[in-house]
Amino acid sequence: VGGESGHAWLRLKGPHEQIVSTVLERLDVAAITDLYKAIVSLHSPRVLYALTSASEKLVFFIMSSTSVANPGFLRQLSILLLNPLLADVEFHRLMATTCSMLVGLESDQREAVVHLLAAQPPAELHRLVIVLQQYITITLYQQQAITQGVEDATKSLKLLYEANDMAAAAIQATSSLASRANTLPVPYAEFYNDAVNNEDFNLKEDFRRWKSPSRSEFSFCNYPYVYDPASKARVLQMENQMAQYNELQNALFRGLFSGNQQVDLCPFLVLKVRRGAYLVQDTLIQINRAKESDTLRKPLKVKFLGEEGVDEGGVQKEFFQQLVKELFNPDYGMFTYDEAVRLHWFRASRLNMETEFELVGVLIGLAIYNSHILEFSFPLVLFKKLTGMRPCFQDIQELFPDIHQNLSKLLQMSEEAIAACGLNFTVDMECGFGEIETVDLKPGGAQINVTCENCREYVDLYTQHLLHHSIQPQYAAFERGFLRLCNGKALSWFRPQELELLACGGRQLDLEALENATIHDDGYTRDSQVVRWFWETVHAMDDEGKRRLLFFVTGSDRVPIKGLAHLNPPHVISKMGGDSDRLPTAHTCFNHLLLPAYTSKEMLQDRLRKALEYAEGFGLL
Repeated sequence: VGGESGHAWLRLKGPHEQIVSTVLERLDVAAITDLYKAIVSLHSPRVLYALTSASEKLVFFIMSSTSVANPGFLRQLSILLLNPLLADVEFHRLMATTCSMLVGLESDQREAVVHLLAAQPPAELHRLVIVLQQYITITLYQQQAITQGVEDATKSLKLLYEANDMAAAAIQATSSLASRANTLPVPYAEFYNDAVNNEDFNLKEDFRRWKSPSRSEFSFCNYPYVYDPASKARVLQMENQMAQYNELQNALFRGLFSGNQQVDLCPFLVLKVRRGAYLVQDTLIQINRAKESDTLRKPLKVKFLGEEGVDEGGVQKEFFQQLVKELFNPDYGMFTYDEAVRLHWFRASRLNMETEFELVGVLIGLAIYNSHILEFSFPLVLFKKLTGMRPCFQDIQELFPDIHQNLSKLLQMSEEAIAACGLNFTVDMECGFGEIETVDLKPGGAQINVTCENCREYVDLYTQHLLHHSIQPQYAAFERGFLRLCNGKALSWFRPQELELLACGGRQLDLEALENATIHDDGYTRDSQVVRWFWETVHAMDDEGKRRLLFFVTGSDRVPIKGLAHLNPPHVISKMGGDSDRLPTAHTCFNHLLLPAYTSKEMLQDRLRKALEYAEGFGLL
């Protein structure tokens, strides 16, 4: 098939580059597509049967041929994947057969297919993802079982996932530093499968198959790109609960058989702390002790000394809030806070605070491990680093927008303009409280002037200095603490944006979802007049008011990764006596709102407003 392709929009590098380029250049994709459309438009069962039969014969021919015996393999596959019947529910057998062929490819054939798919235009790659997702979803709903076809389609989706990443890497390698954002041809969210992430899907059983000793059973956990963040969080929670159970068993066995009376048989990691100035010190001492005794993986309980509160979740929430407030206070000297971008970052310093930074890492790990969210604001680049990704120039924009703007202008300057700036390969950095030091971005940097030829290198080195080298001791300690708890397989599934959502919660409030999921108690129902007034008042609030309400009821103004419809425990509104001057109150550990039966909407609005104003601790950061 000859003609212009219009397909080879991206040039890849690798052993298959020439073959893929040749295949795409010799395919007239528009003509093939028009031919398929003409055939389908005949609406002839005999013609469609003939097309299906011919396509299946082609699939079987590919399956039975090696790459050496069938040099036209990629061209044949390209034509096959353009077949519109693959997306037709009536011809799902053809899709199943095609996926079976893709799964059975030899390793060199598989690699060539990934290169071929990566070279497709984004729209075509997106179309193929949709076709496979449609097949998986419909089959799961219809069969109510994971069929062989679903297994093969999920494995075939992995080819597209890898091709998507390969295409993104190729785009980044060939684009300018200033234009490397949003290089992903297909958003990762398109790989989430609706049926797998549906509440009716038995995720616990899928997790069991994944953890099965035989590992012979199919599990979507081996293909985590189909899980959305909420499902990943559920699997992570199951993995953490398994680890906590194993730690408890190990502690009991150590106590029973070691004969050591000092073995800690308590099933929980109990932190007994004092408020105020002693909070960080008490926590640090006990966390270090738990590290030494390897008991960090036990379920957490917190006790504020001198207080009667029993930790059913609410005490932990307050503990994390107060500890974050202390550790992230700029006066403490560990983190900076920029009011303009409202973000924290590591303070570059020669002071030795590795123990404290490790504590912060452990703190975040403990929160994730025990299903809590923390109220701090780090830039996305932190979570990229935690997932092993190298910071890039675009990451500066969120944290240092002025520097990003200036460096972007530098990349566009002429030789004369760059020379006039008088720059060399050095940078001034703060190494203490107000102390400035000039450091080389590369050996001998003070003697190397920035020119048009090396400007891109200068920007790249500046980026690595800001986001990596200048804060390396602090970050290394922080990462070490984080990985003490967060090193499970399920956590590696999270992309940076998803890890941020897991640790810090979301900012997008959906109070309608919260309303629909609310349980009513002690005489209230969804249709009670006071309840209706309450929700009318809530929905009329501005964003700040809604966040105050969420904090008042749950102890946090962040949205859990599973959304407000899935609070644990669920949100409850109970009647608190008849009409009175009393203010609404809440048990944050139970997400429980106690609402008096006011006789007018105006009184409810006034009492609720005062309750939110008097609520302590709101807006710690």
